[in-house]
Amino acid sequence: MTVEPEGMPRHRTTAPNHVYYFDIGAGIWQGKATFRVTSWRRLMRSRIGFTNKLLVTTMHIIERLTGAPRQDSTIVAKPNVGEFGRADNVLRISKFGLTVYLLDEQYVLESNGTGVTVHGKERLGPVPGLLTRTFTYSAEIRDEGMAATYRMPLLGALWIADYQVAADRQSVFAELVCDWGKATEETHRVSAPS
Repeated sequence: MTVEPEGMPRHRTTAPNHVYYFDIGAGIWQGKATFRVTSWRRLMRSRIGFTNKLLVTTMHIIERLTGAPRQDSTIVAKPNVGEFGRADNVLRISKFGLTVYLLDEQYVLESNGTGVTVHGKERLGPVPGLLTRTFTYSAEIRDEGMAATYRMPLLGALWIADYQVAADRQSVFAELVCDWGKATEETHRVSAPS
């Protein structure tokens, strides 16, 4: 009987979602995140609610005054969990050492090789338990595991997030857009899984 090392896939595949999360994504990533309102008129007319409008406005102003916040992400590959594997991600956006946004996600990989169901728990702001929620959304991995599109419900709106892996597989650039806003992420690998 052959025993596979801890964390190694049952059957290593070239499925795009395996490549994206297990071969490329697993490890520690750092970089910066940006956020801005692209249309104040559409934001004010949107139906995202007063709390979300206040959060959006505050985030926009703080970034304009203090610059882009830091982003840290740790992705753990779990290829033997579930039918086709799972990856867990803890993402933290911070400014001056304070947590602005905390997201704990589970990426459940679908056996079609490209689909992903994402289960997320998020916290806005530095106070635990104050502005939190859980949600589920979908993603599709493309280009042989070198790109992904997420359909994320954030701040009361649907955001389309396009992620592109650099050719060296050591950095990722993302652009997230909704009807009234735009965000970006630029991250690079700090360390691979041990």
